Amino acid sequence: MSSQSRIMSQESIEEFLFQVREKNKHLAITGILLLIQGKFVQYIEGPAEEIDKVYQSISKDKRHTDMILLDSGDLNERQFKNWSMAYKEVNNKQIKAIVGKEDLSLEDAFLKGKDVKNHPVLSVLYDFVKMLSS
Repeated sequence: MSSQSRIMSQESIEEFLFQVREKNKHLAITGILLLIQGKFVQYIEGPAEEIDKVYQSISKDKRHTDMILLDSGDLNERQFKNWSMAYKEVNNKQIKAIVGKEDLSLEDAFLKGKDVKNHPVLSVLYDFVKMLSS
């Protein structure tokens, strides 16, 4: 999870996504990027060496600030095997429809020792995946 260092225009986001998707294809990386309340919530998967390189690249990218690694580990199967980088901008109305709470504070949710694996933001992420899959 990271904050935008400056508000990106839709055009900037589309250009960024084009670059990321091309790079991810070459590195065998898949994942999803959500924009929620000005914060990027990103889930990436792929070869461990490549994930480490991408993480280091993101941490040096001036478009991101306050980067927090929420979790890492090995998977038996990819969750987003068909997407070099899916993207969704999620508004408060959509959050409320999915998790029943409109005033979701990402900082409070992730930084106060809550169980990340059962967090409402992941409900938003998985709901989006289900929508794309159907």
